[in-house]
Amino acid sequence: MININKLVKHLLLITLFVFLTGCVEQSTVRGLARVPPPSQTAASGQRVALVIGNGTYKKAPLPNPLNDADDMTEVLEQTGFKVTKLKNASLQEMKTAIQAFGRKLNDGGVGLFYFAGHGVQYQGENYLFPIGATINISTVGHLPYETLRANYVLAVMEDAKNSLNLVFLDACRNNPVARSLFRSRGMEEKEGLAPMQAPSGSLIAYATRPNRRALDGEGRNSPYVKFLKKELLKPGLEIEKMLKNVRVLVRQETKEYQAPGYYSELNETFCFVEPCGKTQLAAQASPVTQPQPVVPLIAPPVFSEIPEKLPPKPSQPPSKFFRDRLADGSLGPEMVWIPAGSFRMGDIQGSGDSDEKPVHRVAVSKFALGRYEVTVGEYLRFVQATGRHAPEWQEQGSKYNIHTGTDNHYKKLGNALTNKNHPIVGVSWNDATAYAEWLSRQTGKQYRLPTEAEWEYAARAGTDTKYWWGNDIGSNKANCSKGSCGDSFKYTAPVGSFAANQFGVYDTAGNVWEWTCSEYENKYKGKEKRCLSKKRANNVRLCFRGGSWGIDASWLRSANRNGWTAPDRSGFVGFRVARY
Repeated sequence: MININKLVKHLLLITLFVFLTGCVEQSTVRGLARVPPPSQTAASGQRVALVIGNGTYKKAPLPNPLNDADDMTEVLEQTGFKVTKLKNASLQEMKTAIQAFGRKLNDGGVGLFYFAGHGVQYQGENYLFPIGATINISTVGHLPYETLRANYVLAVMEDAKNSLNLVFLDACRNNPVARSLFRSRGMEEKEGLAPMQAPSGSLIAYATRPNRRALDGEGRNSPYVKFLKKELLKPGLEIEKMLKNVRVLVRQETKEYQAPGYYSELNETFCFVEPCGKTQLAAQASPVTQPQPVVPLIAPPVFSEIPEKLPPKPSQPPSKFFRDRLADGSLGPEMVWIPAGSFRMGDIQGSGDSDEKPVHRVAVSKFALGRYEVTVGEYLRFVQATGRHAPEWQEQGSKYNIHTGTDNHYKKLGNALTNKNHPIVGVSWNDATAYAEWLSRQTGKQYRLPTEAEWEYAARAGTDTKYWWGNDIGSNKANCSKGSCGDSFKYTAPVGSFAANQFGVYDTAGNVWEWTCSEYENKYKGKEKRCLSKKRANNVRLCFRGGSWGIDASWLRSANRNGWTAPDRSGFVGFRVARY
């Protein structure tokens, strides 16, 4: 990259590419054809990008912005951009990076800013959420101080005196924090983002219509980013034609629910892959129908085609949470989709036990996991339907009701309806496996216990720390004994009594140990990735994970392991199910 003088700088194309990607189907830039970098002409100049992906919010976490940031970085580098990437950035880190980005743009060339994370609108202005904002904001008055104004980025770009800016907004997600902000003041919530005035020489694009919500997607990326990163690499495709292709593909993907568009004040042409304009029609460049003509949305900007009457909005947009229906019409356990990925499994911190070694990387396919441990009420339906074992527990001569610890003279589980939201305990590996098989018959779906690797992947939720929230146990974050967790429960706690991790899963630390389908080994040799067959289960130890209400905090670490034989039962051990 070279510097140029002021005379040439005013002839250059500057591209601001802002993606506010709030929730974002398994697709990756790997395998896409690589493209040669653009030539260094006055039409391209240097290409500088700032990519920010925020997903690990304590409230309303998002699984895909980090993937989007990684994938967009790779795509942009293929098209000649020098990329600075931030992940899970604070407000100050975002501002510092944007200021440095603006200084680089003073040398001219093409600039691109990409943001993936939560965003909201208030009084006509759009706000981008840094990490920490979902906790720090309790009223709309906090928005200007705890979030980043989208116009702040535009101001930095305009100050560089560049001739063309592009702004892409994809932060129109279901943000429960936003709803609470408006409802606390008796105000009606406006979905999505507000229209922004496009300055001369700029383009502002949205993943969906203003004031509308974009879909999350079920895989690696949002529907918008899924197609954008592919269309962006096509040689000679002008930016407007590329965006029309993306719009048609997203509308097809979402069955007309989501329709991306853009406002344009461009004075020059731009292609990510040159030579610009030396390509076939946009309709031939993509396996989609010819995009319809662009029509005005508001003056003076331009918005891509919106039909007068949209197809009806789905009553329930796709969600990562779901419950399958049983044969009698009732609902099964609440499940959450866990995205595919890889992680380091074992004693990452170096202070664990010998059976947590060797630390090794494991790839995990997409699967669904119970948001909560299976409850007394859920297990009771299975007991009543099948006549399976109804747990009871006796310890040191005193008789206890297994799920609360109260003296109940061997009260059967079938009569314990008042505590149906506590996790079931006193069940063996054989009992837990039978419950999963019953769910499979009832729903027609494939249920089982998670493998040990799947369990730790879901429990860590992208973290390398002892617990998913950090290296310190803190206070009132989990249920364990000896006062080391600072919780108020003497025995088990109702499921969901503490915060969920970044995947939306509750109680992976403490409350009750949880059976997995994997055989326990003293050292990792590969069995942690597989389910043991029922034929072999009674001759080996089976692994359970997570710690319980009756043990101190050191046993609650994400890497900690234990194991018993398949028939063993205890008032400390329960389970949750997985689905495939």
